[in-house]
This record gives sequence, C-alpha cells and structure tokens, in this order.
Amino acid sequence: MNFIETKLGDLVAEFGGRLASFNAKNALTDQTAYANSLLLKGIQALGKAESCHLAFLTNPKFRDQLLLTKAGVVLIRETQYGEVCEYLENNSSEAVETIAWLVNDPYLYYAKIQQWWVAKSEFKPAPGIHPRAVVDPTAEIALTASVSANCVIGAHAKIGAGSRIEAGVVLGNHVEVGSDSRIYPNVTVYDECLIGSNCIIHSGVVIGADGFGFANEKGTWIKIPQVGKVVIADHVEIGANTTIDRGALDDTLIGFGVKLDNQIQIAHNVTVGEHSAMAGCVGVAGSTSIGARCTVGGAAMVFGHLNITDGTHVSGASVVMSSIKEPGAYTGIFPLQGHKDWEKTAVTLKQLLKLRGEVRELRNKLKKQ
Repeated sequence: MNFIETKLGDLVAEFGGRLASFNAKNALTDQTAYANSLLLKGIQALGKAESCHLAFLTNPKFRDQLLLTKAGVVLIRETQYGEVCEYLENNSSEAVETIAWLVNDPYLYYAKIQQWWVAKSEFKPAPGIHPRAVVDPTAEIALTASVSANCVIGAHAKIGAGSRIEAGVVLGNHVEVGSDSRIYPNVTVYDECLIGSNCIIHSGVVIGADGFGFANEKGTWIKIPQVGKVVIADHVEIGANTTIDRGALDDTLIGFGVKLDNQIQIAHNVTVGEHSAMAGCVGVAGSTSIGARCTVGGAAMVFGHLNITDGTHVSGASVVMSSIKEPGAYTGIFPLQGHKDWEKTAVTLKQLLKLRGEVRELRNKLKKQ
C-alpha cells in the first residue's frame, strides 16, 4: 500500500508518547522541530526500514538490529529505554542516528498507528449502489453506504451508514448490517442473519448456512429445518472462508469484539463470548458455549454441548472433549514421535486398560495377605 506522507509530529500529537535520542551524548533538544521535519511514508521492520519509515522494537533481545537500522524513528517501550541506550553505547563505535519514540506498548502502538495510516491511505469507493448490483426495492441502504458490482441484496435487508459491501456479496432477505462494517467480495449471508457495526467479514465467509441437524428413521436421515439465525455483535472480525451455521431453534451468537481466523467452522447454536479469539482451522461443534476472553489455538477441535468458562486458553491441535469449569491454559496434544516409536506407544496405550485391571487385581491380593 502507498501510505500518505505524514509528519512524525502529527503522529505523536495523535497518539502521544515522547521522542528521545538513543545517544546520551547527543540529546534531542528540540523535539518539536525534529518531529515536524521528519516525513514518514509507512511502517517497516527494523532490518528493512529507511529514513522515511517508522519501525518498532517489541523485544529487547533484538536490540542489535538498532545498530544497523536506517529507520527515521523507532517505537520502543519507555521502561526499556535506558537498557537499550546502554547496550548501544557499549556495542557501537558510532552514534546511532535513529530517534526513539517512547511509549508504554510498542506493539499496540504499531497496531493503532497502522490502522490510522491504512484508514487515511486506502481507496474508498464513493457511496451509493453500483448499477450492476441487484437490490430489492424493499431494502434499506444508508446514503453513505456503498454497494459494489454484482452484489445481491434481498428483501427488507438493511445496510447501515458508512458500510462497504464489496463485489459479489449476497445478503439474503431481512439481513441487517450495522454502520461502518466492511464485507469483502463473495461473502454470503443467509436470510435473517444480523451483523453489527464496525465488523470486518473477509472473502468467502458463509454466515447462516444450515446447521448439521438430522434425525434417523430406520437408517434414513431426516433433515431438521434450521430456523434460528446468526447474530454477530459489533467489532467482530471473521477470516476468509470461515463458516458460521445458523441455529436449529435458538440463535448462533458471536459476541462483541470476537476475532475469528480463516477457515474456522462454528456449528449451530454455538455461543462465543466477547473478546474471544480463535486461530485458523478451529472447529466448534453444535450447542457449545465458549466464554469471554478465551483463545483457541489453530486446528483445535471442541466437542458439542460443552461449556468453556471465561478466560480459558486452549493450545493448538488440542481436542476438548469435556466442559472446562476453571480458567487457565489447557493442552491435549500427544507429543510428536518417529513413526515406529509412535506405533509402539499406541500399542502400549491400547494395553493400559488391561494393565490397569491386572494392577487392581494384584493390589486386592496384597490387601488380603
């Protein structure tokens, strides 16, 4: 992306913090003059940054990169400033030209500044409905919203102010999208599903497909109509090709601030609490409730009809088979082994039940002696 050229001083005024020199012998006496003279064109990693770039140092173990960086300014944690200056003084024969921008959390500042820069720099379509979009006459679309080519907007759908509906999106009947949300190309939202404000829905997402509900009649599967919907709260982000099924009777609920990675499957009637996050390829089976501020690592599987308490952290590739009542970190991964060793381990595990019975029998015999 080509970022708009911005004065360092404007960024400091917007986000706070203070500027300082990494060289104690060459103090930055006039912060204002320096900040207004340095023009920045984006954020780069320390090793690739030029004088027109902002960089950041989040871990002091990478401070050696400061010796060679050409960045115009570097975000650094204020509490680590003295330690880093001492390191540079002891390991550099020349003064470090880069300037420090002292903040309380460099990585958080990086995220917020990048958000600001992208919002200022990216192309924004003009509000309105593209002539090649198909919009039902009963749909309500805010004047400041935009609907791109080849979109289909169903009957009685509603799109809030400032929202962007990009090419090829299908919004079913009675779908509602709040204000300032962005739905990327080729997303499908089935009838009656609700999406909040300030949401980001990436390409290929399907919201509101039928949950996997069938009754068996003498070996034949009888479909159970899924009549609930999906309700997505504000400030939710959903990654590419993720699917969220509608509820069978009640609704599938995605809470405020939830972040879902790519290729996740959320089954019918699942509830995900506010500010929880899941990495790619997670699968959550039906009617499970995941609490607030939980994290689920990539490719983890969560069985159905479980309750996962607030503040639970599940490691990647784990399998959650029972409810979790106490917050904490949980891991259910068998360690990787060479295949022949794994075969031996598998055989041993299969024999554990028999071994358990033999141990119990021996214990009972010993008690009788």
